[in-house]
Amino acid sequence: MPHNQQLNEGLRPMDLAEMVNDTFEVDTFRSKMGEDRDVCVLTFTVLDRNPAKDLMEFIEKGYDFVLDADVSSGENTNGEYSVFVELSRTKDLAEQIKELTYGIKKLTGISDWEFRYHKDGKKFQVSEETLKSVIPPTPGAYDGLMSKMRVEGIKRFFSKTLMDDLTLDGDVITIHKPFNRQVKLRMVKEAATDSILEGVVDPITMDDVSTSEVFWLTKVLGNYNINKVGDKFMFDNGGQAMLLQRIE
Repeated sequence: MPHNQQLNEGLRPMDLAEMVNDTFEVDTFRSKMGEDRDVCVLTFTVLDRNPAKDLMEFIEKGYDFVLDADVSSGENTNGEYSVFVELSRTKDLAEQIKELTYGIKKLTGISDWEFRYHKDGKKFQVSEETLKSVIPPTPGAYDGLMSKMRVEGIKRFFSKTLMDDLTLDGDVITIHKPFNRQVKLRMVKEAATDSILEGVVDPITMDDVSTSEVFWLTKVLGNYNINKVGDKFMFDNGGQAMLLQRIE
């Protein structure tokens, strides 16, 4: 059971009522204390800067398992501030998050917390069981989940491709086609279409050889908007782009 968390001097129960969003994010932002595989980052959204500072100080002073707590330097597009809380990724992570939300409840009145994981929009109810099942508690589990999520994201990008499977080894994407055919591509960069070529000095080439290669890729992989850029190919699918180098 969570311990009887004392409120900081100057803070009283319900002082932050209606100031903190009841949904927080987990592992959406990078850690500043260490590698993301070792450190879990929670992000609470607060309506104004002063309440955000109060929440940060409450967390930082009240929980010895918190590595660091900080407030965003500026507000988001809705005028809200973020409070970042960093915790070691250990087997005690779910219990610590539960204890943290239990303590913040005294300031906010929030008892039905929800959270989103990484860049997924899906919400989860906060319980120790759900926290354990969704948030990787060890560096190895984090690496495995990130690898799985990355492969799933690449599969979504290649949604127009008829394939049996897609595998990822480092930065090499292997698309397994029917009849044991394979196409291997090296991932160079991925970004929004309007920014994918930032910093790329190679020109778009449109000679006969390039046109023939683009035609072959379109035939084999599907109806993407493909351009040859130097010795690489830019694939565009609905505003998202990848810069890829063909291996075979």
